[in-house]
Amino acid sequence: MRIIIICFIICSANSLSLQAGTLEAAFQNAKVDGYLRGGYQYHNLKNDKTHLDYAVGGKLHMETAAISGISGGVSFYNSNSISNDDDSGLVTFRGSSDASYSILGEAYLKANFGNTMIKIGRQEIETPFAQLDDIGMIPNTFEAAILVNKDIKDTTIFVGNIQKMAGVDAKVVDKFTKINDNKNMQAIGIHYEGIKDISLSGWYYRLKDAEIDNIAYFEADYEGTSNGFGYGFGVQYAQQTYNVGKTANIFGTTVSATLENVGLTLAAAYTRVKGNAATSGFGGGPFFTNSEYLIIDNAGVDGKATWYGAEWNADLIGAKGLSFGLGQFSIEAETGNKSTEKDFIASYEIGDNMEIHMVYSDIDGSNVGEDNVKHLRIFANYHF
Repeated sequence: MRIIIICFIICSANSLSLQAGTLEAAFQNAKVDGYLRGGYQYHNLKNDKTHLDYAVGGKLHMETAAISGISGGVSFYNSNSISNDDDSGLVTFRGSSDASYSILGEAYLKANFGNTMIKIGRQEIETPFAQLDDIGMIPNTFEAAILVNKDIKDTTIFVGNIQKMAGVDAKVVDKFTKINDNKNMQAIGIHYEGIKDISLSGWYYRLKDAEIDNIAYFEADYEGTSNGFGYGFGVQYAQQTYNVGKTANIFGTTVSATLENVGLTLAAAYTRVKGNAATSGFGGGPFFTNSEYLIIDNAGVDGKATWYGAEWNADLIGAKGLSFGLGQFSIEAETGNKSTEKDFIASYEIGDNMEIHMVYSDIDGSNVGEDNVKHLRIFANYHF
């Protein structure tokens, strides 16, 4: 990766014959953005103490203006833990030494040539099985080389080689470490939106010699509206091949209906696993039934999951930016053991820059080690 970046810089500089004045203009016209974030967590376990955590931090991002299509960017992330409580059952707010930390989560070069974008270095990535999973103070970021092409009408093609990772789902949250037993991860994906109201996507991940050898993923979604009534339907399929153990096949479906006149959306989802499903450890995963806390992985071999939810947007009564949601999630293992989770979600967007999110979860997951858990998580974000 270092060699690639160095060569990329040298070749770009030579071919463009950049002058000091041009570089100066690139920095003078750079864009700066980011957010300030405050986080609070409450985790109450049956027959155990209540765990609390508080933190403040955020993200500062800068990207230079492009010179002949080439720009560079950096992002600094920070999490300052206020409390000294342990993090049992909590989303990670602290680094590996159980202390506040900062990290250079992005440091990249980006080139745009026609309908092709190439990005090399540390960066944020959003794909089904490698994603930000921004559920804590600092999201997942990756050290990678990616190419995104849109030459084909209504089609986006993604090709990437991912080498390292840091963040909320990483083995070491505050330091970039090699993923996949040092073998990297190759990903290729295609997303098509050329059919009215339908989107199609297919992905393949190569994780040679890791616990998961490779992942194939397909998703199709349909959304439409008619006379103030919205409706949606989605199907997904994933095949995960393991080096040890049998191949897992995961089937999922979801349906939704929206009454636009009252701002109410009702939805349901179902996932069935043949084998042992896993999110792969590089993000939250794409499965329709994933709840705020429990996911299909918790069902074990040959498990199944159902989810029902409702969301109400309060814009129509004058409370612009305010919404509430309810979710009921259950998973069942092959043995018949069940775990359930009830979620209450509230979100409030204050103008264009401020937002507050709250999630309260009531979990009965004795068969997955989470018996009678009450979990509350609140985040406030100010974007600039």
